[in-house]
Amino acid sequence: MKAPILLSDDLRLGAQLRDAWRQVSALKLPPAFHRLPTSVVVSGMGGSTLGAHVIQSVFRDEISIPFEISNDYHLPNHVDKDTLVILSSYSGTTEETLSAARDALRRKARIVVMTNGGDLLALAKKHKLPCLLIDPVENPSNQPRMAIGYMTIGLAGILAKANVLKIDERRINDAAKLVDKQDQGLAIDLARHLQKSFVLLMSAEHLIGAAHVFNNQINENGKQLSTTQIIPELDHHFLEGLSFPTSIKKHLVAVLFQSNHYHPRNQKRIKLTAEILQKNGIRAITVDVIGKNRLQEAWTAIALGASTSITLAKNSKIDAWPVPNVTWLKEQMAKD
Repeated sequence: MKAPILLSDDLRLGAQLRDAWRQVSALKLPPAFHRLPTSVVVSGMGGSTLGAHVIQSVFRDEISIPFEISNDYHLPNHVDKDTLVILSSYSGTTEETLSAARDALRRKARIVVMTNGGDLLALAKKHKLPCLLIDPVENPSNQPRMAIGYMTIGLAGILAKANVLKIDERRINDAAKLVDKQDQGLAIDLARHLQKSFVLLMSAEHLIGAAHVFNNQINENGKQLSTTQIIPELDHHFLEGLSFPTSIKKHLVAVLFQSNHYHPRNQKRIKLTAEILQKNGIRAITVDVIGKNRLQEAWTAIALGASTSITLAKNSKIDAWPVPNVTWLKEQMAKD
C-alpha cells in the first residue's frame, strides 16, 4: 500500500504542527538552560510522551547526548543538576509525572514543564519553572493522544532552545503541508483489514516512534488490541514464536512500515519478514510511507494511524474519545 496522508474530519494535525511551533517559539528559557546539558530525560505517561517517542526515533542521528523517556514515579539515577528534565503531562494531573517532578526538584535538575494546566502548572508557578502552557485550540477532542502535534513540536522547540536539537520553522511547515493533503481512502481500507483483529505494528529506525503513536491510538481510539515490534530485533526471536498457538493466527494482522530512508538491509528485512508472516498463516500488510525526509515520513505514518484508529471506532459504532478502563483505574488509584 502506498501511504498518502489520511485525516479524519476530527483531526487538524497540520494546523497543530504550525500552532505548536508558534506557541513554543514564545517560550523563554533561563540563560543557564542554553548550555548543552549532559543528557535529556522526558518524564510522562501515555499520550503525554508520544511526542518524545517520535523525537527519539526521528532525530536519533541528530541529538548528540543521551535522550531518555521515563515512564515512572522516579527519575533515572543519573539525573543531576546538568540534566535537562522535561515534565510532560497534558492534563497536568498525572500522578507519576508529579512524583517525578518532586524528584527532579530534589536533584536540582534543569526543569522545563509542558502541560495544559492542573497541578503540574501550579507546581511550575510555585517553583518558577519555565513552562510551555499548551493552548490546544487545534485539538477539538482535547484528548492527550490527539494532541500529538503539540506534544511533538512543543518538545522539539524546547530542545532547540536548549541547544540539543537543530530544527526550524521550515522543516515544521514542510511536514505540515504534507499532512494537510487529506485523503481518506487508505485509512478506510486499512481499517477494514484491521477491524476486530489483534494488530502487530512492525517498523524500524525513524518510524519506531510513529508506530508507537499508531499503537496508542488503536488502543485508545479503536478500543482494540495492538502491539509494536521493532525491525531488526524481532527477526532474531519473534519469528520463532509464529507456530503456536495456532488458534490465534486468524485473529492476527501485521502492518509493516516500509521506507526508502531505512538502511538497505532493513528494507530487505521488511520484505522478508512479511513473507515469513504470510507463510505462517498471518496476514501481512506493507505500507510504503511517503515523505522527502525522515520527519515527513514519520508524520505520514502518524496521520495514517490517527485517521485509521478513528475509522476503527466509527466502524464499530463506538465513541473514540472516552477511555473508561483507564479512567476507572485512575479513580481507584486516587481513593487512597
